[in-house]
Amino acid sequence: MNPLTQSLNLLTKLFPLICLLGPAQAALYSPRVVSPHNADTYSLKTFAQFERWRVLSGDAKVFEVFEYLADRHTGVYPMGTPAREGREDLPEYGAVTDPVKMLNVYPIGHCGTLGPMAAGILEGMGLGPARTLILPGWNHVAAEVFSDGRWHYFDLDVRAVFRRADGTLASMAEARVDASLWREPNGPLFFPLDNLENVRRTYATTAVEHRYGMASGGHTMDFVLRQGETFTRWWRPQGGRWNHHPSYAARPFPRTVLEREPRGPKSKHESFTIHTHGNGRFVYRPNLTARFSDFDDGIHDAHNVQAGEQGLTLTSAGEGCVVFEVRSPYIIVPRVGDLDTADDDREASAVKLDATGASLALSLDNGLSWQRLSASSGTLDLTPQVAGRYGYLLKLELRGQPAESVARSLEITTWVLVHPASLPALRKGRNAMRLVTRDHYGLPSRVLAICPSAADREEFLKPLVEPPKDYDPARRTSRVRGALVAKVPAPAGTKIAWFSAGGSFTANLHAPRETRNAMAYAVSEGGPFRDIYQAEVPSDQSHWHYNVDREVRLDEPVRALFVRYTGEPALNNLRIFAHCVEDRPRSGAPMVVTHEWTENGVRKTKQVQLDQPAAYEIVAEAEPVDESIEMAVPSVARAAGALRPGGQGGQRAEAKPGSTTPLQPPVQAHPAQGQPQRLLLRP
Repeated sequence: MNPLTQSLNLLTKLFPLICLLGPAQAALYSPRVVSPHNADTYSLKTFAQFERWRVLSGDAKVFEVFEYLADRHTGVYPMGTPAREGREDLPEYGAVTDPVKMLNVYPIGHCGTLGPMAAGILEGMGLGPARTLILPGWNHVAAEVFSDGRWHYFDLDVRAVFRRADGTLASMAEARVDASLWREPNGPLFFPLDNLENVRRTYATTAVEHRYGMASGGHTMDFVLRQGETFTRWWRPQGGRWNHHPSYAARPFPRTVLEREPRGPKSKHESFTIHTHGNGRFVYRPNLTARFSDFDDGIHDAHNVQAGEQGLTLTSAGEGCVVFEVRSPYIIVPRVGDLDTADDDREASAVKLDATGASLALSLDNGLSWQRLSASSGTLDLTPQVAGRYGYLLKLELRGQPAESVARSLEITTWVLVHPASLPALRKGRNAMRLVTRDHYGLPSRVLAICPSAADREEFLKPLVEPPKDYDPARRTSRVRGALVAKVPAPAGTKIAWFSAGGSFTANLHAPRETRNAMAYAVSEGGPFRDIYQAEVPSDQSHWHYNVDREVRLDEPVRALFVRYTGEPALNNLRIFAHCVEDRPRSGAPMVVTHEWTENGVRKTKQVQLDQPAAYEIVAEAEPVDESIEMAVPSVARAAGALRPGGQGGQRAEAKPGSTTPLQPPVQAHPAQGQPQRLLLRP
């Protein structure tokens, strides 16, 4: 008898013991396991609270952050080309510079994105104003942060700061004229691969340009782990899955780096890191029958559909629908085939449906428009539609009679790209791990992202309630002149508690003080609008493009938000991330966390069940090699005779205080072995 059959037989024997005191829904908001060796990279606010630098200030804090970001275990590293998203060809719009994305998602970059990223991190942590340095004489980009009344040079691409014997840090201007700053020998934190004398001469003679606002922002690591859902992340590549851009296939570089084993993105300098790239896999497999509360817990919205004895069915004859959300803080990626085409990419997100009288539709714009999918039952690969995105909505439509039109089972498997240095690593000895949930305000929020490309007229205009009077996608450096207003509606059953609004703007370089770009928000369409940004472009800004992102916590949660952008001289793209809380909060879900690693080549496993955010310990007797971490929220059974919500779309029953939550264990197959990893049973 194989292990899967054994597990299912055991589950069948124990199933009569699974019961609840009443209907309950439970989910985990932004769950993350934090290691003492890794900062919490949910956002720059949580990153700033890392124990290593939380109480430091000035030079000491800047240097501690530099050490962390240049470390072989925890740092970022260059591939020599930027991570790119979307269809924009201008690097100002397409190259990834969001610090949270680069800390968590992308294990690649180059000086032109690592410099802005460093400036964004330092400024976002509250260390002071930061800027990007352009060094044309060396075709190089670095960063500086203004702290303790002076600028500090900060370079993650070539690994360098100028640190004096007393611990103080020097600026680029000082390094150009002070030869004593170059006396330190090459080392991991000081130009490890460069000829110091050649670099010193270059720095002394090259012009230096200053650019502000080169990093974009707003991204956070929000997601909701629902009943019947498992999220596994690996420190190593899982079958050649990454966000591939056509420029990566250029010969000889960076293609040679991409083709070096393991295939995919990695540092061009192997000595800079122990990592290449990692992957994650979401598997959402809710039990759709009335015996379980997974349907009530996991839906995004619903109409005339309820859980029945066989699965989802119509409440009354006619038509009904249910919408499920697939939302990842990591970019959705395929198994990459031929590097010169995306035609054979596959498995980014696959939907497996067993249904009668059903059809499927997909939305990539938060439900503003839908596209019909060809398959209504069986397995459907959504790679062409969703690869390179952070989520989508899947609508399941039923037509006919109750109990005749039925969706018996649904499974959605989605692969993502992960920067392995952000994962909660183990070290030899005792490792005090912590399960943390919720956003950086302590709220159980879920994010709604509105990031249309202004290069696509139809896409850009969809979320706008007041379109711009002067808009031309072909004017790539001045697309919108004047004002526009975007509407941000909270998903059904939720309200917006806080948000970040950002934009890519054009600066008036001839008269920086005359730049009048602005952002404002209102909680009703007619206003009044409150300013959240008025342009103050520094006089030494040397580039036409810059980014601005501002975060606002509202006094009270609202159903809808309106954000007004003013482009003077121009707005070129916008991004809004609305963090929403539910009207009827769900209870926290029990979670099973599984760590896998090896010690001296021997595989080790540690599994813990946590009913709430808590600390736990893992002891490694030898230096460990991390393999994977899995978070699972099992399905939840109802009590015999428990009332169902009755198919009211979008409404969820609340858990009774003090109710217990017995678990139906999810049986997951290991991607390489095809065998179940474990059976999780709660006494």
